[in-house]
Amino acid sequence: MSSQLVWEVVKGHNSFMRKAAKGIVFSAEPGNLYNKHSYKFSGLANTKVVAIDAEGDAVKFAVGRVKTAQQPKKAKHSVLIKTDGRKVLKAVGKQVASYRPDLKAAAQARAAAVHKSIRVRKAKKQA
Repeated sequence: MSSQLVWEVVKGHNSFMRKAAKGIVFSAEPGNLYNKHSYKFSGLANTKVVAIDAEGDAVKFAVGRVKTAQQPKKAKHSVLIKTDGRKVLKAVGKQVASYRPDLKAAAQARAAAVHKSIRVRKAKKQA
């Protein structure tokens, strides 16, 4: 089934939709970098999916495989990145630029936010 057809089927009603005040619609689906309910960022409809999440003390970067999209267990290839923030952004940017260039900025923004959330701050000494 084509991505456009899948989007037409699920865009009106799915369990990941979150409707906010004033008509704003968000999405909680996996693989949606901005959590916006739109075709471009949809992790359900697109076969080429990019997902960035936190896993322990590392950033988990996953891309969807087009050939195995119908087999959920084999559908994603994931990598854990445990380096500092700049190297995380560089690695994510390189991978996404060759896979889905339209999502490069979104992926880097998501990776920066995830890396910042898992960073442990040093305790300040009290005088």
